[in-house]
Amino acid sequence: MNKIVLGNGEIIKKSLDDKVEITVLAKQNFLNVKILKIKVLKTTDLVIEHTADSEVKLDIYINLEPDTKCNLTEIKKEGNYKLGYKIYQAENTELNITKINDVYSIKELLIFNLNGENAKVNYLLKSISKMAEKYDLMVYHNFSNTWSNIVNHGVNIKDGILKFSVSGFVPHSKVNCVVNQNNRIINLTNNSCEIHPNLFIDENDVVANHSAHIGKCKDEELFYLKSRGISEQAAERLLIKGFLMQKLTDHTEIERIIKKYWR
Repeated sequence: MNKIVLGNGEIIKKSLDDKVEITVLAKQNFLNVKILKIKVLKTTDLVIEHTADSEVKLDIYINLEPDTKCNLTEIKKEGNYKLGYKIYQAENTELNITKINDVYSIKELLIFNLNGENAKVNYLLKSISKMAEKYDLMVYHNFSNTWSNIVNHGVNIKDGILKFSVSGFVPHSKVNCVVNQNNRIINLTNNSCEIHPNLFIDENDVVANHSAHIGKCKDEELFYLKSRGISEQAAERLLIKGFLMQKLTDHTEIERIIKKYWR
């Protein structure tokens, strides 16, 4: 498994083999944005861990070479982040991204370019929002027979304001594409949260779906657990834990977060 550890946007540790190439640059302008370029040459697993005690400005470019698969896990802790992602996938590629965010604040822009037939992206975000968090995702199906599945799950606590904006694009003549979006926020505050699901489809031969839900834990689920003798606080904790663990294969980081906020 390949791994990169970043502190305040700087690589402080890395363990890489010949399946991944990493380049770090710095933009020479007043914005002081660093650039991290990742090229996936062969099928591999990659973990990126971020920690910060100051504001991080970082642009991340990810390129998948043809006929490769990458399972990418990205974990962010603490800090204030402004991140831009540009992802390019060639033909017969599969990118499975799992993001777990437990930060002070974050603003992310992610642009996916499916630039070859049979390019697939599976994106899963789990975030605990305590302040302002905004995620903008755009998926461009630039070839036929491409597939995207975008899942955003957030829990809003304390002073959190959580916003998701997800857009899928399929131009005319790009056929047999699948565009899925699933967005849900469990809002445990009275603060305003937003979800904007967008589908821009200019072709009939496409499967496209989106869902968006904002609210507290479902009353019927709370009622069922309480009817089994579980307190309301414990029932809510169980439901949040299940929601955050849903679709994850490794629960280690989520277990840590649950213990941190829901003792």
